[in-house]
Formats: sequence, C-alpha cells, structure tokens
Amino acid sequence: MGRIPKRAFALAVSAILCLGCGKTEDSLPAAADASVYESPEELYDKALSEDVLIVYTVSTRAVDAKDSFEKAYPGLTVEIRDLRSPNLIDAVEEDHEKGLANCDVVICNDNSGDFKSRLVDTGIVLPYMPQDIGAHMKEGMAGEMITFLSEAELLLYNSARYDSCPIDNIWALTEQKYRGTIYMPNPLRSFSTYAFCGACMQHAEELAAAYEKYCGSPLEIPEGMNAAEVFWSRASENIVFTNSSDEVVEALGSGAADFGIGVSSKLRLKDLGYDMEAVYRLEPFCGCRTSVAVMLAADSPNVNSARLFVRWLLGEADGKGEGYKPFCTAGTWSAREDVADGNPVPLSEIDLIEPDQEKLISDREHMEAFWSGILRQNNQEK
Repeated sequence: MGRIPKRAFALAVSAILCLGCGKTEDSLPAAADASVYESPEELYDKALSEDVLIVYTVSTRAVDAKDSFEKAYPGLTVEIRDLRSPNLIDAVEEDHEKGLANCDVVICNDNSGDFKSRLVDTGIVLPYMPQDIGAHMKEGMAGEMITFLSEAELLLYNSARYDSCPIDNIWALTEQKYRGTIYMPNPLRSFSTYAFCGACMQHAEELAAAYEKYCGSPLEIPEGMNAAEVFWSRASENIVFTNSSDEVVEALGSGAADFGIGVSSKLRLKDLGYDMEAVYRLEPFCGCRTSVAVMLAADSPNVNSARLFVRWLLGEADGKGEGYKPFCTAGTWSAREDVADGNPVPLSEIDLIEPDQEKLISDREHMEAFWSGILRQNNQEK
C-alpha cells in the first residue's frame, strides 16, 4: 500500500521539552504538550502513513543522517534541501506566510540572531525534545531552541607553511606583512562570521587591553568608535573576503592564505589533505562559540516523521544512534553529556568568547552599516 500524505497538521506538536530547562508548561509555545510521550516505535507506525519528509538544512552531513534513517525505518523517505543560512530562513518564513507546508525539519545555524528573531520568537519553528533524550543534554542546549551541536568560528592557519601558529596576539593580523593572505567569509553573508564580529564588539575592552600588550602603548580610539571597530577596520585591509568557509579552506589548501577565519567543522577536511590547523590559544581570543539548531517547522504536514528524524539526529535515547555520528567530527562539540566531542580539544580549553544573541539582534542596524562601509572600502582598494 502506498503512503498517504497528511495535511491536517494544525500546530498540534507534541513537543517534549527536556526537564530542568527552566520553562513551565504555561510559558511553552502553544503547540507544545509536555504530557505526551511517543516511543520511536509508535512514531514509526504513524509515520508510515505520512508523505516524504522534507528537511531544510545548512549542513550536507544531513545526507548521511538521511541514509541511515531510511535504513533504520524502511518505508520512510527523506528529502534533503541544502541551503545557506540566510536563504533557509527566507524560505521557511516565506513558506509560512504563504501557507505552504513545504518543510518538516529545520537544521540551521542559530548564531546571528536572525534564526531566533524571525523563526523561533515568531513560532514558525518549534522545539521538540523527548524526555529520554533531554535528560542527557548539556546545560543550555534544550529550551525554546534545541541546540544539537556546538561549533566555533575560529582562526585557522596554513600548516604547510607554519609548523605552529606564528602569532600569539590577534592584533598581529593587522600587520602589513599579512596583506592579502587572510581569508574570511563576508560577515553579512555568513551567520557564523557575523556572530564572531558581533561578539568582538561586545568584548571591545579586551581587544583594547590586548593591543596595549602587543604594542606597549594604549590604543588610540577615534571618537564614536570602539576598539573592536578599530581592529576590524585595520585587519580588513589585509583580508580577502569570501562567500563561505569552504572558500577559506580552499585558500588555505592551495597555499594562497596564511590565515583563515571560518567555521570549525571544516577541520574534518584535514582528512582529505587540506593543510590547516586551528588556533586554540590567542590573546585575547581566537574565535567565538557557535551552534547548530534542529527544530520542527510549525506547519509540518509530517509531524510523526519529523519527530522521529529529530530523535535520530540527536542520537536516540542512548546516544548511540547512527544519526548523530556524521556530525561528531573534528571541529564539533557534542550537545549531549553522554556523547564524546568530535574535537580532541574541549571548548573549555579554547580562548573563545560567547556572543550575546539579544545584543546581536539589537545591534544589527549598526553592524550592517559598519560592515557595509568596510566591504565597500575593501572593494575600492582592489
């Protein structure tokens, strides 16, 4: 018998949010119902009468999760639609505004504040966290937004050219000798890079102190600016801006770059022969923590399949499910207490800053104006 599509989903998401996430049932999204528990077997039985599961994702590793999911649950089909974060948010928002049930599960960077303000706060996407998995999640990973993987926007260096990182202070990136050899995604195109640049603004005093340590004299800050803006204004003269971290990695691999700033999960490409290493210790910091969220689309027509797939991505109750394994690679850190990090160096031993997402949202107009000016100047100099 063929599977019959269901289109009668009216926000009845039986989301099981983890215990101890600091929310009461009264404060949960209207669609959440913490009184319902459905086992994988029950979800699978219901999912067999649903249509193809559509996943909007920013990670190509979701394809590996799809393959193992379809083997584990014969009769279910997953379609992966790979999109860049800004395009993904636009697509989910547009689908919702038009009343189109085109998406079931969303995997997206939640770094710049766009995902939260446009999809989470508006209820266009909803959290789903079964209690048997939520009990194993690290603090802060499960709440109004489900973070299933931690990453970082990190400084990388060319390991074919350098045996170890040649700098110990971030202000060295402003030196004339590195002009044209630092590659970084355009922060207005990359959410992870935007988060790092925004977090720098929130840690301007640390940058000023690092400058004095590096140069031996206080930083002269023009009126109306802060130390972070001075740093990026100077560093941008040396930076080649790209569209993505993939292009940063290619520049490191080809020898065009001395340094790159990009998402840490690209470190897995070292296994393919790319010559790069991460910088873990740097004055005053070498990057910022970022993360990837997995959520249900509120308009999902295939809610049982969607819940089952989210369970699969999170590694199932025991953390050993095949769906989580493609994501536990070099440059990533597990969101679960019972699953080892993919990266050999723990987050606690890395000089990272944490972006304030609410501040990123409130500062957006200023950030866009600042970086538009930086990028315009960069293009003119070329």
